[in-house]
Amino acid sequence: MLISGWLNVSTDPVVGTDQKGETFWSRIHSYCVEFCTDMTRGIVACKKRWYKINKAVAQFAGCYDQASRNIRSGSNADDIKELAYKLYSTNYGQKFTFERHWNMLRLEQKWRSQLPIQSGSSKRTKVSATGAYSSSSNLETPLADELSVDSPVRLNYKLKQQ
Repeated sequence: MLISGWLNVSTDPVVGTDQKGETFWSRIHSYCVEFCTDMTRGIVACKKRWYKINKAVAQFAGCYDQASRNIRSGSNADDIKELAYKLYSTNYGQKFTFERHWNMLRLEQKWRSQLPIQSGSSKRTKVSATGAYSSSSNLETPLADELSVDSPVRLNYKLKQQ
């Protein structure tokens, strides 16, 4: 709920980023209380928990990017994730325990990989009437597991927007 609240408040097109930190976290807390009736955390506790989640997810996102650059032929998304776990453990001396949180945040701009995603296929397209061809690769093809825009976080975000 905290992640959903942070996403909804931080991407609010009406208020935007023109708000003080105190107001920002108060809005996130209100969102969490509204959708989670047994919410026991206060504003400060929500803020501290968010910083802990944000730090770990950002570190893991870096490890995932590094693992993506070191993929071998025949590797799949599970192999990349497994290598990212190993890198995280090696780099930070502990297991990554925020996978659920990373899955909710990884497609957001802040945590999205800066690497172009390659589909592995190249297409030739005709560029002139004379029959000349140009070779191009589609570097923006999303992975199959990234196509789902109706994740629980996005659904809450859509509901809040309406």
